[in-house]
Amino acid sequence: MNKKTILAYILLLLVFLALPYYYRIISPPQPVPSDTLRAPATVTPDTMREAEPPPAPEIATPGPDTTAVQPAGPGGFLREDDPREIIVETPLYIMTLSTRGGVVTGQTLKRYEGPDGTPVQMVRPASDENLDVVLYQRGNPMDLDAVRFEPGRYDLSVPAGGRDSLALTATAGDGSQVRKTLVIYGDEYRADLRLEASGIADLDPFYDLYWGDGLAITEDDTLQDVSYTKAYAYQGGELEKLDAKGDRDVPLRTLAGETRWVSVRTKYFTVALLPQDDRADGALMGLSAQPPVMQGKVRPKVYSVGLRLNDRLTETPGNFTVYLGPLEQTLISRVDPTLESTMDWGWTLFEPFSKLVLWTVRGLHTFISNYGLVLIVFSLLVKIVLWPLTQKSTKAMARMSEVQPKIKELQAKYKDAPEKLNKAMMQLYKDEKVNPFGGCWPTLLQMPLFIGLFIVLRSTIELRNAPFMLWIEDLSQPDVVATLPFSIPMYGAHIAILPILMGITQFMMSKLTITDPKQKFTVYFMPVFMVMIFNTLPSGLSLYYALFNLWTYLQQLYIKKAGLAPAPASSGSRKS
Repeated sequence: MNKKTILAYILLLLVFLALPYYYRIISPPQPVPSDTLRAPATVTPDTMREAEPPPAPEIATPGPDTTAVQPAGPGGFLREDDPREIIVETPLYIMTLSTRGGVVTGQTLKRYEGPDGTPVQMVRPASDENLDVVLYQRGNPMDLDAVRFEPGRYDLSVPAGGRDSLALTATAGDGSQVRKTLVIYGDEYRADLRLEASGIADLDPFYDLYWGDGLAITEDDTLQDVSYTKAYAYQGGELEKLDAKGDRDVPLRTLAGETRWVSVRTKYFTVALLPQDDRADGALMGLSAQPPVMQGKVRPKVYSVGLRLNDRLTETPGNFTVYLGPLEQTLISRVDPTLESTMDWGWTLFEPFSKLVLWTVRGLHTFISNYGLVLIVFSLLVKIVLWPLTQKSTKAMARMSEVQPKIKELQAKYKDAPEKLNKAMMQLYKDEKVNPFGGCWPTLLQMPLFIGLFIVLRSTIELRNAPFMLWIEDLSQPDVVATLPFSIPMYGAHIAILPILMGITQFMMSKLTITDPKQKFTVYFMPVFMVMIFNTLPSGLSLYYALFNLWTYLQQLYIKKAGLAPAPASSGSRKS
C-alpha cells in the first residue's frame, strides 16, 4: 500500500466525517410558506379542478381546536365527552381509534421491538388529530376532532390474507351525517379510507384530511431518531420537504398544487396519506415545538401534514390510502413507488450503490437468516469481484518499485525545477509503461460500495436491531461493551470491540503491504486512526471492513508466494 492508497483511505474517512455537514447543507431550514396559497401561475389547469377555494384571508387553516365544535346545521353534531377505544387487530399491528373524532390514537407494530423490548408504538401519546377531518361551511372551518363518531363495532380482528371494514358515523341533531369507513387488510400496513357526508347545508367545495400529531420517538438513540424526522409533500412530480430547525413553531400552511401524497417519517417508520380517485389539490404542512427530552438536548419534531380536496363532500365521497408502518423500501413502493423518495440514500453519486448494497444484502438474507453472516458473505463477494483488479494493482505497484531508482534520480536532478521534474516523470511513466495510479483502483472502486453499506446500515430498517452473535446485538449500532465517564474527541464515550478487531486486521495488512521504510509511521498510525473513527459507526460496518482487510491480507500472502508483490524498498532509498 503506497502513499496514494493511504491518501485514498484518508479521503474516504473525511467523506464520512463530512456527511453530517453535507446533509445540513442540502437540507437547510425550509422557508416558511406564506399565509396565502401559492400563486395560481404555478398550477396548471390540469392540476386543479374547476372549483377553487376562496382566497386565504377568508379561510383560516385550523390548528388544534380546543373549543366546542361549530354546529353543522340545526342541532349540530354530538360532542364526545366520554370517548371509548376502538381496537383493530391484524397479524402485523394493533390500531387504536377513539370515538372522539374517529381518529387514530395508537399503532403498535407486533414485529418491531422498542428499546425496552416491547412492540414499537408509532403514535404519540394523547394524539387526537390523526385522520382528523375539517369541513368548511360558508367560509368557516368545522373541525370534527371533538365530535362523537359511533362505530359499527368496537373490536375488529382481521386474519392474514383477510379483509374487513369498520364504519364510524357522526350524526347531527337534524340527521345530517359524516362517515369514515376504514378497510383493513390482514397482511398489509396500509388501509383504505372513505369519507362521506350527507344532509349538511351550505358546505364549501373543499375539505381537509389531517395527520396532525406526527409520530412517536421509537429509538434508544433519541438524537438520531429526531434528526431523521421530517415532513414531505409530493407535488407536481417534485418532493417538498419540511425539515425545521430550532425550537419555534412552523404555523400550518396550505401549499396549493397537484398533490400525490403527504408523509411524515422518523428514522425507521412513516405515515403517508394518498388520495385514490385523483390528485389532491393542496398539501398542508406545519410543525409544533415540543419540550426537550434526553437531558434537555433533544427537542422532538411533531409535524402536521394534510391533504386539501376541492370537492363538496356531500356530493363526492373522498377515497384515500393510509400507510402507517415501517419505512421499508419494498413495502412503501407497493403503495406508491414515489414514496421511496423519502428514504435516505446518501449523495446522488452514491444512491445507486446504496440501493445495490441493500438489494444484495436483502437477497442474501433470503438464504441466510443472520445478517452478520450476510455481511461476511457480502465482504467475500466484494473481494472476489475486486480480485482481478487487486492482481493488476499489485503488478502496477511492483512495476513502480522497479522504476523507483530512476524516479529518485530525476528528483535529484530537477529538485529546483518542479515543472521539468513533472514532465520528466510523465515521460518516464510513458517509456516504462507504468501507471502511477494503478495501485489505487481497488480502494477507489470499493469506496462507493463501502459508503453505500454505511448508509444502508445507518438508516434502513432491515438492519435495525439485527443481532450477529455474542455481544453484538445490533449491527446498525456500535457494539458497545463499556461506557466511559468522559468523552474522547473523535473516539466517543464508549468502548467497542469490533473497531479494535478491525484495527488489528488493518495493522496486519499494512505490515504486509507497506514496504517503504519511510512509511513505517503509517503502519502504526492508520490502524489507531481507523479505530477512533469506527468506534461510533455501526458495528456492521466494522465487521465488514475487518473481514475485507482479512481477505486482503490472505490475498497478499498468496501474491507474495506467487512472486507478484513489489520488492521492499532498500534503505538507500531514504537518500533524498
